Amino acid sequence: MDSTREHLHLDDCPQALSVLSTLLAHRADRAVEIGYEATEHGAWVDWNALEHSWLSTTERAAVVVAHGLAMAERQGGWAPQLHQAIVTAVTRTD
Repeated sequence: MDSTREHLHLDDCPQALSVLSTLLAHRADRAVEIGYEATEHGAWVDWNALEHSWLSTTERAAVVVAHGLAMAERQGGWAPQLHQAIVTAVTRTD
């Protein structure tokens, strides 16, 4: 697998970081080994490592959602025609 390690900055990707920190904060001692390293200004994330780690299926799905959020946040948000469909889909899966 190719490494997709990148730094997510708090100012650029707050929602993606929120999902990842909620998922991994209580596992800080093991998070680095699966691709997540919190920093003072955000986190280093290896998406491939996280998506193929020992996390449960639903936790890995949350990583995929966080990855999508990070991509959208870096582009200024979702396209208007997609916004409500995405919000609805995520809301209905709880």
